[in-house]
Amino acid sequence: PMPDPTLSSDMAEQLLAPATDAAVQANMARLTAVSASTGIGGLTVEDMIRDLLRPMLKDWLDENLPAMVERMVEKEIARVSRGVK
Repeated sequence: PMPDPTLSSDMAEQLLAPATDAAVQANMARLTAVSASTGIGGLTVEDMIRDLLRPMLKDWLDENLPAMVERMVEKEIARVSRGVK
């Protein structure tokens, strides 16, 4: 498809909200820093993403896992106590 002639370059630059753009820029800077800190190009994109996601996943699990386990245990105890199999 041909580009929309009514889409100005200003509009194209404003596709992201300022907060989203800032977050993207910050994450790209972190990705660049991780890449630069390795010294060699031995890391794959997957390695870098895994390194960036690991602390976020840990925080999410720390916040959500206890409640999830508690709900599952309560359901299982209720099921067993009713004699339902």
